[in-house]
Amino acid sequence: MFSTLLSEDGRASYSDISKSIRVSAGTVRNRINHMRSAGFLHVKGWLYPYRSGVGVHAILLVKVRCGRVDEAISALVDLDETGYVATPAGSWDAVVDVFCDDVAHLRRFIHDKIQRIDGVLDFSTHLVTETKYESSVNFLGIYSDSRGGTAPSVPPTRV
Repeated sequence: MFSTLLSEDGRASYSDISKSIRVSAGTVRNRINHMRSAGFLHVKGWLYPYRSGVGVHAILLVKVRCGRVDEAISALVDLDETGYVATPAGSWDAVVDVFCDDVAHLRRFIHDKIQRIDGVLDFSTHLVTETKYESSVNFLGIYSDSRGGTAPSVPPTRV
């Protein structure tokens, strides 16, 4: 339940969370601090692209020359237009979410940036026309549904 509450509202106060899960605000603060220091939790803000004036969202599938994947991924991560970069299993070496002002900006991005990354062999561009669903991952649901068990517990914080 703790991770679900954070997924729904990462800005929820310790007090609000404590009331929902019936523990003290200090316990919530300690758990969150422990999760951050242990690398379980990273809180960041998400700016909705279309509401902020970004007109084009595209997904790029990228193939990279063998031996150049790490360098190409680093170059992709460093681009201002990229919001997400992952390395999937399969025939593509990277999946990249790209946010541009308009189609002309996307064209410049592809020609002036993507095609100039050393090691990029090929890519496929897919325009996102509408976002139907954005996930707040329900880790407890994943563990209970797919594994028949419960999520691993976060060790208690020692004070």
